[in-house]
Amino acid sequence: MPLSFVILVTACKQGYEDYLRYKTDQRDNRRSVNVIRNKCTQMLHVPKMVSKMSLSHIVAMEATITCQHPLANLYTFHGKLEINSGSEMTSGHLTIDNLLLRGSRLKDTEYVVGCAVYTGQDTKLSLNSKIVSNKFSIAEKSINKYLIVYVVILLIEVLASTMLKLYVESYKTWDSYLGPSPKINFSTVITDMMSFLILFNYIVPISLYVTVELQKFLGSFFFGWDLDMYDSDRDQPALANTSDLNEELGQVEYLFTDKTGTLTENLMVFRRCSIDGNVYMEKDCDGNLHLLPSSGNEEEAVKLTSWEGDIWHFMISISLCHVVQIAPPSQRPEIVAKRTSFRESFRLKKITRVNSSLMMHPDLPQYQAASADEKALVEASARCGVIFQKDTNEEMHIQINKNVMVFQKLEILEFTSERKRMSIIVKDSANDIWLYCKGADSAVLPLIVEGKIREASLHVADFSMRGLRTLVIAYKKMDKSEYDRLSQNIEQARQIIGTERAMHMTRAYNLMESGLTLLGVTAVEDRLQDDVQETLECLRVAGIKIWVLTGDKAETAENIAFLCGHFKKGTEVLRLMEETSGQSCFLILTTFDRKVKLEPHKQYGLIIDGTSITATLRNCPGLLKSVGMACEAVVCCRLTPLQKSEIVHLIKTARSRPHTAAIGDGGNDVSMIQEAHVGIGILGKEGRQASISADFAFTKFMYLKKALLVHGHWYYLRITILMQYFFYKNLVFITPQVLFGIHNGYSTQDYGIQG
Repeated sequence: MPLSFVILVTACKQGYEDYLRYKTDQRDNRRSVNVIRNKCTQMLHVPKMVSKMSLSHIVAMEATITCQHPLANLYTFHGKLEINSGSEMTSGHLTIDNLLLRGSRLKDTEYVVGCAVYTGQDTKLSLNSKIVSNKFSIAEKSINKYLIVYVVILLIEVLASTMLKLYVESYKTWDSYLGPSPKINFSTVITDMMSFLILFNYIVPISLYVTVELQKFLGSFFFGWDLDMYDSDRDQPALANTSDLNEELGQVEYLFTDKTGTLTENLMVFRRCSIDGNVYMEKDCDGNLHLLPSSGNEEEAVKLTSWEGDIWHFMISISLCHVVQIAPPSQRPEIVAKRTSFRESFRLKKITRVNSSLMMHPDLPQYQAASADEKALVEASARCGVIFQKDTNEEMHIQINKNVMVFQKLEILEFTSERKRMSIIVKDSANDIWLYCKGADSAVLPLIVEGKIREASLHVADFSMRGLRTLVIAYKKMDKSEYDRLSQNIEQARQIIGTERAMHMTRAYNLMESGLTLLGVTAVEDRLQDDVQETLECLRVAGIKIWVLTGDKAETAENIAFLCGHFKKGTEVLRLMEETSGQSCFLILTTFDRKVKLEPHKQYGLIIDGTSITATLRNCPGLLKSVGMACEAVVCCRLTPLQKSEIVHLIKTARSRPHTAAIGDGGNDVSMIQEAHVGIGILGKEGRQASISADFAFTKFMYLKKALLVHGHWYYLRITILMQYFFYKNLVFITPQVLFGIHNGYSTQDYGIQG
């Protein structure tokens, strides 16, 4: 009966928590789908546009897709599409821009025509997923260990008491009033052992399991009831998806955190720009440029009443060099209402934090982009009067006052983490061909041959010191013959499939982007979430080491690391970037390891990218573990979801077996959240995948401070006191019974009062 009761209580608790998870899953599972039963095919409704294109023509199309084998890397895809139209063969190149990943959402279009290239376990999402193992808290493991010890003590007491009873019964001076001396045989020995086992079994605290389960279950409600972790703006309390890991919150030694949407709000705001050696700023997204004095004092900034030609050219380049999309007209009423309300609240000072998108005039377009930096720049240009008005596959329309400039799109040179820049080639109404390039200073400045390069470099350094994300803008004017010659190289490189393609594409792009003229530098603020710096500092003081794991590029990750205080001033940053050779990684990490050990009191920070991590984990994971654990702070950039979980597993399995926690807000953080001892999800803008997969969830990073340092501490203290009390109580309860055997001749007599 006691064992059945224990199992029943545990089953009820687990069932209730499963029911809560079921309710959460239903939000996604309630979406309508059409299920085909007992048939191989079924006619589907198609949009009118597809009907006009002739559905039969699309179905009958003969085409071949040649692509690389399935890879877990989210940022690479190479392939070739060949369409047989009967009379001729048409071919085209395929890149990551043509790949719709599983888990993506289709926006701004009613349909897409596609072909499945990877299915099932071959999808990138599946390749980045891991088999989830059950998590057990340190308290549960301790209980199991101590129970084994107490069972051993029980057996020792039973055996000792049985042997002493045999000795007493075989003693020569057996008292006559006790009757004849009992016969000793195997049956009586077993009976005595079972009697002592029943008498002493209370030393094993079976009821501890029930009490601990109830204590954890009831304690988890305090997590959700905490008003300090309640987000009133979204009416969202903190969530405890499981009560089994409450005390683990207080044992965290290493915290692995995502950057975008976790440390930052992912809301970019245009702050400053450098044009022709001068620095300009926009105050509170009001659409007016102000010239900053050489001192940099914003109070002395002078508002511009008119623009020089270089400013106009700079703003036009921002409006052209991007892959931003314009939101569909169906969203206009909602956008206008939001902007009007926000601008009025900001004017009345009800809101003090600027939102770049909502501060735009209601009549301006709403932009959508994969890159928040690009979106912020295009919005800033629109507020200042150079409006990206329309975009098609062939043309881009820019509106200045009431005049519309039409540019024909000729080529887009895609951004990659290796190139760190992107370019667009357009033809204006005068048939002049322009190349506009935008990217990191390290990638663009070496290509510039004309302009005030020295001043721009100084401004880049100044903007970076202020924690702003910088991009350098440059241009080149080409004649048709030069463009035709260079574009032919690009087209030939695109037809290559395999590892050599990237090399040929880079070579062709470099030829196209050579000999640039400097236009200026942009500075965008990636605003941190509330109290991120204070939270990180509190966790650091508490002895928790923090690793930032992000898919962003290295420059962005490093800027944010300094901005949020992850890297402190004076920290010597060790960099391991873009190393594909395991031998090179070994030599570099060996140098880092020697350096850290020679100067143990100096603050070191480590930055490593996904390419180098792949080579390191394959050849010298122990060395990476040693260097990373010796550094004060670590930033890992350009990571895939699987690499994030591999990093967590690397530290989790270190010799000291440190306790780990992982926090993130997107689907790409799920693997590391599930790998860590404690997974924490941020209920953010990237959906609820992370929060559903996590053990705990809340809306803001700053709540982590109270979750770990207050709730975690008290959970651990309560559970350990409860465990100690139970073991002490049972030991004290049964010890007199064992000692009572000395006085009753080990007759298995209970020392309790008999009625």
